[in-house]
Amino acid sequence: MSESTRSRTNNSETIVHEEIINLIDSPELREHLLHNPQLLSGDHYAQIIGGASIGINRKREMLSRLIAAELVAAERNSSDDTFDWYDPEDCIDYIDDCMNALKAVDGNRKVLLISEISFVDNKVGSAITHGPFPVASWQAALAAMKAYADKWSEMTDLSSSYWMIELFNLANDPSCSYPYDGFLQPDYTYYANASGEIQYICREEEGECGEVLDCIVGGIFGPWFKGAYVDLPTPYRKGEILEIDCRPWAPGPCYCLVANSKLDCLYPDGDGQIRCGSIPYGSCFAGWAHTNLMLSPVFRARKATHPLPEACATLQAIELDRIEDLLEECADNKEKEPGWLDIYRHRAC
Repeated sequence: MSESTRSRTNNSETIVHEEIINLIDSPELREHLLHNPQLLSGDHYAQIIGGASIGINRKREMLSRLIAAELVAAERNSSDDTFDWYDPEDCIDYIDDCMNALKAVDGNRKVLLISEISFVDNKVGSAITHGPFPVASWQAALAAMKAYADKWSEMTDLSSSYWMIELFNLANDPSCSYPYDGFLQPDYTYYANASGEIQYICREEEGECGEVLDCIVGGIFGPWFKGAYVDLPTPYRKGEILEIDCRPWAPGPCYCLVANSKLDCLYPDGDGQIRCGSIPYGSCFAGWAHTNLMLSPVFRARKATHPLPEACATLQAIELDRIEDLLEECADNKEKEPGWLDIYRHRAC
């Protein structure tokens, strides 16, 4: 390969990788990764695409471009093992299956139920569900969501609202609907912003996890295992206070204190106490246990600027040498905390 060809190849690969990194809203994390791309694997890039708050069609396009870039890289390095968990081709197949299912909605055997989820503030239990509203086709769903937004956007701030769209097959046997024997569960669930753009998707599997690979791949596109987990290398240091605003997918903004390099954290709960959690797993704000979190807080975290809200006074008062003790004390009390309740499906996990 000539030097000019090699340069063009490297540039095209770099361009794709930088476009993917720029999907991250967090300014410090974005700059950290742009200056240290060697820290990222193919799996990391797939995670960023799947977890970003962008339209599902754009995610598919970025995955296709990632495939091309990684194939070139693999050929140059004489290796084809660039993805251990999140193969982009599997991700694209997952997207295509979920989106093609919408075309089969006929208003007869297959129907859609739409619910609006709104967060009125950043307090525990602030989520309000409107619906579900039945529609006979995806086109009807789009028209309904647009009409709703046109009517209410001038009177209500929809920046803290999103749509949950569930696809039900009425021909399914409800007695086999794990774990709710007797009630039908959706085959697919879609999460769209206020304007109706689908950004996250979920294909329901039989049993706790029908196919292990499908659960892994599906995990980067929607709520999975309580939180949209992302394991990106981050620049944050112990003792830093972060502001995180994941609206419309979670209440916000919220604040937490970084406890270690794994991004375990301490945060003020609604009862005035300091609790511990994990930023990558989404357990970093009051009310997280009652939220179906699609967007990982890692994507929206940024160093907090002064002055901070009064609720953060307890965080600011924590001295660096006290963080480990508080984290250990909090972890010991974990068993006393309530279990996660999915308020949209009314199930405890």
